[in-house]
Amino acid sequence: MIEFVYRENTREPGPERKADLPKNVRQVGELEEKRRIYIEDYVVTYLKHFAEEESLSSRIAVLLGQTERADGIPCLLIRGAAGVKSLEYTDRGIPFTDEAWAEIYGVMKEYFADMDILGWFLSLPGYPVELGPEVEKTHVNYFGGVDKVLLAAEPTDGEADFYAYENGRLTRQRGYYIFYERNGSMQRYMIETGKGESVDQKEDFDDHAIRSFRALVQEKKELSGQKRVLTFLYAASTFLVMVVLVIGITLINNYEKMKWLETTLGEISRSLENQSAGESSDTALMAAYADGGSAEEKPEEGDGQAEDGNSDEIAGENGEEKDNDAGTEAGEPATGTGETVEASGESAAREETSTEADSTVPESYVVQKGDTLLEISRKIYGRDDRIEAICSLNGIRDSDRILAGQKLLLPQ
Repeated sequence: MIEFVYRENTREPGPERKADLPKNVRQVGELEEKRRIYIEDYVVTYLKHFAEEESLSSRIAVLLGQTERADGIPCLLIRGAAGVKSLEYTDRGIPFTDEAWAEIYGVMKEYFADMDILGWFLSLPGYPVELGPEVEKTHVNYFGGVDKVLLAAEPTDGEADFYAYENGRLTRQRGYYIFYERNGSMQRYMIETGKGESVDQKEDFDDHAIRSFRALVQEKKELSGQKRVLTFLYAASTFLVMVVLVIGITLINNYEKMKWLETTLGEISRSLENQSAGESSDTALMAAYADGGSAEEKPEEGDGQAEDGNSDEIAGENGEEKDNDAGTEAGEPATGTGETVEASGESAAREETSTEADSTVPESYVVQKGDTLLEISRKIYGRDDRIEAICSLNGIRDSDRILAGQKLLLPQ
């Protein structure tokens, strides 16, 4: 059998110690001269919600906290509450069994290890009514002493009063304080023992505890779904990152190959264009050669005219001076025709020489260290006027920017 041992847990402040009382408080009713009761806002919220769960029957909880003493008056600081759902008010009293106390001490050990029992809570439908002798007997047997109180409440309208045992009976207290602080222990207990219901009712004051509790319960309610969603998103994100990394590594490794392929395709395209242009040049060259052949035949006609002129001179040996003059005049055109033939031959020879020189130009050139386009033009073509053609063919905008190892296509 578990025995509940009563102990006076009021802490007497030493000469250098002041009572650690809450500063942010709200007064309800008138204050008592014999004791001061402080109850934390989270505890109020929890007890209201706990009572509303079974509004047609009684609910019982244990009040937890510390006791300070200020100016010789005990100050009860209620910072926690543990609901005992296995207990219920009956005409024969409230049976605080061994199992009930084991449940209470288990909750205290897990959530309220630094707190003491300061009294109990009774939710009673139809309150306020005069509390029966079974309630008083329960209080005396389990919660006797000046620092133990009973909080009786009606589960639907929220009306509540504190009682203390004075002059041989339970006496209603005229007032108490509600204080506000960061009550992590009570907050954790509310979240982990609740069913996930939201708390929508609140008093006419700014009940920040209810709002915080609502948010935390909602967070707990959505936690399982969020975990599944986050797990899926994490897996999908990881897979996507891996795919991006693989693609990026592949692109980096194949960048040079892609660049080489692009250059090769460009060279093939330009080669086809040059080939087409070369065929046009060859056609023009053949026409030029054809014109040169006709010019070469003209001297033969001139020679014939000269021979005819010589015949005239032979025929004019009889002294006919007029015929000699005529022969001379006939010979002069022949001389002029010969000079024209020689000029045409020289022109054709130069074109042939130029064509032969162009045909020896390679299709491309790899830039050497220290090369410039001017030097390349002189080296390949033997003149300086091919820079612009090289830039145009290779898409070079700045003729001074070529790199060693760069492959240049050469115009033919």
